[in-house]
Amino acid sequence: MALQTIVSRNVNVVDTAVISVGAIQGGSFVSANVMPSEIRIGGTARSLTASVRDLIERRINELADNLATAFGCTAHVEYSRGGIPLVNHDEQIKRAIKAADEVVGSTNVNKNREPLMGGEDFAFMLLKRPGAFIFMGINDETVFNKLHSPDYNFNDDAIPFGVAYWISLVQQELNN
Repeated sequence: MALQTIVSRNVNVVDTAVISVGAIQGGSFVSANVMPSEIRIGGTARSLTASVRDLIERRINELADNLATAFGCTAHVEYSRGGIPLVNHDEQIKRAIKAADEVVGSTNVNKNREPLMGGEDFAFMLLKRPGAFIFMGINDETVFNKLHSPDYNFNDDAIPFGVAYWISLVQQELNN
């Protein structure tokens, strides 16, 4: 729970950050009454700016050290920065929106999507070349689960829309 105070107490309210713990490992169910000599915690920390990423890393180290000391233990933090924020390029997102408008109609295209905290390798490509990362509205919440959910099921009915989108985008580029 102490990790959640980093975002709630240290990150400026106009900035965005998320810290998630996805794994806790220690001890054995065979001898559940024996205190483990080591406990490991794993997770992710994400933000949209380098300064907030620096703050999060510093505070995680401080909290780990101080909480461990308070309980007569030691802590070791291995913090690796694997991902970076994905930031679309203006001209390429305009082209992507135009292609989507042509395929599904302007009223069906969300042109004002808020920044997302998901980790995506495509962000590294955008450091080298201009581009745009888009989502296609393939999700029916009553039938399909979100990406990266263990129950995710791709909606095959969306394939024709995806193909039409890419054809529209290529035609647009060829006409330029």
